[in-house]
Amino acid sequence: MSDYTSAKFISKQLKAKGLQKLRFYCQVCHKQCRDSNGFQSHIKSPSHLKRISQVTQADIDQYTSAFQQAFLKLLRVSHGEKPVEVNKFYNEYIQDKDHVHMNATRFTSLTKFVQHLGTTGEVRVQGLEDGGGVEGTTSVYISYVDRSSANTVLKQQLQDLEAHERRDQTVKQLLLQRQIARGKQNSTDSETSADTTQEDPASTRQLPPTIQIPLTKKRAPHKIAKNKKRRNVFD
Repeated sequence: MSDYTSAKFISKQLKAKGLQKLRFYCQVCHKQCRDSNGFQSHIKSPSHLKRISQVTQADIDQYTSAFQQAFLKLLRVSHGEKPVEVNKFYNEYIQDKDHVHMNATRFTSLTKFVQHLGTTGEVRVQGLEDGGGVEGTTSVYISYVDRSSANTVLKQQLQDLEAHERRDQTVKQLLLQRQIARGKQNSTDSETSADTTQEDPASTRQLPPTIQIPLTKKRAPHKIAKNKKRRNVFD
C-alpha cells in the first residue's frame, strides 16, 4: 500500500503536475509517462495492447477532428485573425494537459498539419511558400480565417467606413488646395495693384516751375549831386 505522506509519493505527484513530454503520452489509454523507459513499458503492457487492437480508422478520424477543432477554437479566441508564430501558438495549445494530442491523429508532424489547414482554407499560412517550415529556421505564421456571417457583415461595414473616410479625406484635400490657390491669387493681385500705383504717371508728372517774389524792394543807390554854380537871383 502506498504511503501518501512519503517523500517519494509527493515527488511523483509534483512531477505529474508539470507539463510532461508529449511523445510519452498515450492518447488511447490517457496515460502520461515521465520518460522513455516508462513509455516503452506502457506500450508493452497487456492493457495497452488490448486497447490499441480495438482502435479503428474511425477513432483516428475522431481524434483528428477533435484536435483540429480545439486547435482552431483556441486560435480564434486567443488571436482572432492576427498572425501568430506556429511554434509559439502550439506551446499555448499544449498547456492544457487534457488536450487531444497530435500523436493520436493522422498527422505525423506540425508542419503537415499546418499545410492541411492552409489547403482547406481554415487558416492563412505565411512562410511555408518561402521554403521554411516549423522545424526549419524560417518562422511560419498562421492567422485564423473567420467565415461567420457576423464577421462578414462587420468586415463589410469596416470597408464602407474606410471608403467613406477616404472620400472625406479627398474632399478635404481638394478644398485645402483651392484655398491655397485662392490665397496665392489674392497675394499676386495685391502685388500687381501696388506696382501699378507706384508707376502712376499722375504721381510722377513734373510740377510747373516756382516763381519767387522778393519780399523787400531793392533801393537804388543814392547819388550825390555835384556842386552847381548858384545863380544870384538879384542879377
